[in-house]
Amino acid sequence: MLDMEYLLYKTMAFLVLGLCSCQNEILLDGPLNGSVGGSVVFNLTNPPSKPPSKISWISPSNIEIFALLGNTEVMHPDYTGRVSVNKATASLELRSLTLMDTGEYTLSITTDVARQGKTSLTVFENISHPIISINGTPIAGNSSVNLTCDAQGTIVTREWTKDEKPLSPSNSTILHEENRILSIDPVEKEDEGQYTCTLINPFSSVSENYDLVVNYGPLSVHISPAPEVTPGDRVSLDCSADSVPPASFTWMFNKTQIGDKSQLVIEKVDQSHAGMYTCTALNSITALSLSEEQMLRVNGGIGSEGPSDDVLPDGAIAGIAIGTIAGVALVGGSVAFGTKKAGVW
Repeated sequence: MLDMEYLLYKTMAFLVLGLCSCQNEILLDGPLNGSVGGSVVFNLTNPPSKPPSKISWISPSNIEIFALLGNTEVMHPDYTGRVSVNKATASLELRSLTLMDTGEYTLSITTDVARQGKTSLTVFENISHPIISINGTPIAGNSSVNLTCDAQGTIVTREWTKDEKPLSPSNSTILHEENRILSIDPVEKEDEGQYTCTLINPFSSVSENYDLVVNYGPLSVHISPAPEVTPGDRVSLDCSADSVPPASFTWMFNKTQIGDKSQLVIEKVDQSHAGMYTCTALNSITALSLSEEQMLRVNGGIGSEGPSDDVLPDGAIAGIAIGTIAGVALVGGSVAFGTKKAGVW
């Protein structure tokens, strides 16, 4: 029986003490957010029933911002012009916010009893000057790159999209450092596109775009077909390749280099021009090359019987005009290296 009475006594005491603790606690709004240069108001959710005789607000750095004792008010010099206090409710308005205002605030008031409460404030700097930087040279199937998204201001979250669609992480696409760094390893042609990083906090958001170009090739080197020609005809051979950046070209005739443009022009063909022409495309970034061959036959000449291994005479080489058309980059295919021989006419 005594044990039951003791237990009942302890339970009642706990409830009474808990009620008293709750009654003596100030409930403040929060946690609060503010922006640099803006303002916030610290309000009490259970304000006093009558004006308190004592008010004290303490800053995160333990400075007494404002004190009221009876009819005497004291404002700390660092907060002069930035603070207003409602003496009836003890609420405080803080203006011209700075990042240094972030932290925990404590309010103590006295009416019939002393009461205290705490809340916190986070001040955000508006986000500006976003930038995406790249580390690495994107070469299809042979490299990795990092895209790094940074900005000035207080950044809470970062979100990435590719070609205006949410970016889905995969085995080759990984986000690091709370989405600050986007890693692609290895880079493929399909990774080319516009990447957008959006930086967000409760008071501002900005976006930045980066157009990722993936280098590849050359692929699918092609020489425009040359018809059978007769002496005196004008002949133009055009070489193209699927390559990013555009490939450079070299022409060979019977193992002798005769040009370095995409177009090879023979103003007046004769029998000495008959033979095998080879175009080689080179990508300066991927360091890959690919070649294609084309047989030119001159009706009535030795070249019509088949390819010749003879070196082109000096006079014939001098008669070949090299066109100035730039290399053409076609879309499609995968990286390749080697030599493909066209059918002989």
